Amino acid sequence: MREKLKHLGLNNNEIEIYLLLLKQNNLTGQQIRKISNIANSRVYSCLDSLISKGIVTYQITPKHKIFSALPPSTLVDIAESRKREIESIIPELKELESNSSIKTKSAVYEGLSGFKTAFYNMANLCSENETISIIGFSNQAYKNEKLKYILKNVNKISIKKKHKFKMILDSDNNMFAKDRTQEKITELRFMPKGFVSPAAIDIFEDKVYIFMWSENPYVFMIQNEEIAKGFKIYFNFLWNMGTKK
Repeated sequence: MREKLKHLGLNNNEIEIYLLLLKQNNLTGQQIRKISNIANSRVYSCLDSLISKGIVTYQITPKHKIFSALPPSTLVDIAESRKREIESIIPELKELESNSSIKTKSAVYEGLSGFKTAFYNMANLCSENETISIIGFSNQAYKNEKLKYILKNVNKISIKKKHKFKMILDSDNNMFAKDRTQEKITELRFMPKGFVSPAAIDIFEDKVYIFMWSENPYVFMIQNEEIAKGFKIYFNFLWNMGTKK
């Protein structure tokens, strides 16, 4: 019973005094101290707490305050009140939880069909009028004609959704440069000689797509706000180093 009373926020001394008053109502503070053996200062602080919680009341006489326990049914009202208080803050707690919890999703796409799926997913998931920041393939990776065909079809979706592209390439001889210039939706910058990018990294909103072209091409997607933010900082660092041509 005492353990259950603790669930109502009562400490051991408060429980002791409350149970005592249920057995022997109308006691003074001094009488409670003698019977319970609780220190005088703690008796009165506990009584004040029990009164504030609404389970003990008192009356004033010419000589003393006389304390009484309210009926046990009062405890149900207290429990209901605590429940309502907790329920009232649940929406706020959920908001804090969603704001503070950084969730991460990831996916791996393999093979040419996986490559195609990843590109289409990226174009479809990206919001209208959004800018996609890209560290592009080097020429060697872009030589694959199947990849070139996939990109052209995917870019049709981006044109409809009015996506803008900021792309960093290794040189103005990169085959990307010619194609992107014709589409007129991409701002290009070029890195100094010696820069090689075996992967294409596409960054937008809270997503990062890393495209690796090899004998078995694959794509690694990460959805995480902080990771995407870090890649954007890296992209902007390279962007500021690049030159227009």
